[in-house]
Amino acid sequence: MQIPHNSIHTRARKRACLESKTLASKFEKVKHSRSLFTEAIPPALLPPAIFTGLLLGLWTWKCFWIIVMQNKLLYLSWLPPFSRSDKIEDYLAECKPVQWEEKRIQSLDGTNLAVCEGRISAQKDLSTIEPKRKKSVVICYFQGNGGSTPLRLPVLSQVLRTLAHKSKFADSEPDYTIVALSYRGYWTSSGRATQSGIERDAQAFLNWVSASYTSPNTDLQIVLWGHSLGSAVASSVLSKYLTAQGTTQAAQNQVLPPISGLIMEAPISSIKDMLISLYPQKWLPYRYLWPFSWNTWCTATALENLAAWKAQNAKEIQTNESTHLTRSQSPTVPPIFIISAENDEVIPPYVAGKLEKRGQDLGLDITRKEIPGAMHTECPIKHDGREALVAFIRENTS
Repeated sequence: MQIPHNSIHTRARKRACLESKTLASKFEKVKHSRSLFTEAIPPALLPPAIFTGLLLGLWTWKCFWIIVMQNKLLYLSWLPPFSRSDKIEDYLAECKPVQWEEKRIQSLDGTNLAVCEGRISAQKDLSTIEPKRKKSVVICYFQGNGGSTPLRLPVLSQVLRTLAHKSKFADSEPDYTIVALSYRGYWTSSGRATQSGIERDAQAFLNWVSASYTSPNTDLQIVLWGHSLGSAVASSVLSKYLTAQGTTQAAQNQVLPPISGLIMEAPISSIKDMLISLYPQKWLPYRYLWPFSWNTWCTATALENLAAWKAQNAKEIQTNESTHLTRSQSPTVPPIFIISAENDEVIPPYVAGKLEKRGQDLGLDITRKEIPGAMHTECPIKHDGREALVAFIRENTS
């Protein structure tokens, strides 16, 4: 059966007419909505309204990515470029006579970590009689949030050289060693940097130091040294170490190596202060993003935890008559030394004084020294800063 050509053309015309009416209806709706928008806003205000909307959109977009990418922005293991491919050998000429060696340890969750160990080989004097017991001081260094561990070895070597020089004139010469932890995601350590992961790394680091440098004929003392973000890491792990130290001694009647001092170099107080220092302009929204941070590093909170542990420990010593530990054997909160930079370009100038006052209010043994002319990473480089560091270490490990 054949369909007439006229019928086919009629249907096609009807379909085309229907489609054109539909498009016209949609166009009228869009035109109507645009007219409402333009009628609601005066023509003179239309460009500023569009500009403000774009600006708010860009701000919201950047705030979103700052929150989402905060681990990448905080843990700058990739700066300077190619820092993860640094080698100890690249810096040995600047470190002499300190000899550095890479060690491998495992974190509490099995993550493979790198540690740099530095020491000056002792020259034996055959005319002197070696003491029956040796003194060993291990300085545990916790780096800041940027760069690799080898990059810091020349600065650490300066401190170790000064310590070795000063100890030549002492009656009993201790063996000084610096060990620097490379957090997960930094240098040749595996994994990705997170706060919980770095906290586990720090605990495993101290456990390794206690096990590796303890010997029957050696009196081992440990000093913690944290720079910038590393100050928060060091102060946080200190309270955990003291708790574990007291528990182990009470349960096993075993004396673990004491922490003789805590050095906080150019310390941060909190993530909030870091955001304020990065974005000092009050009209920018980024400084107000700290409630959305899942990184909660806070040195002030760590000091409060140390004070709480100190009070609890004193109470237990007084009330627990069955303890096998004497007051002298019981772990104590070590002296704390804050060394700040006068021209710090990263940390706000009020942070060091704020932490010192907070520590004093909590009853902690805490002191502070500001190094004239020093910037964020220059405290150990300046003569006054290096001498202050060495004096604190020797005073509390003698």
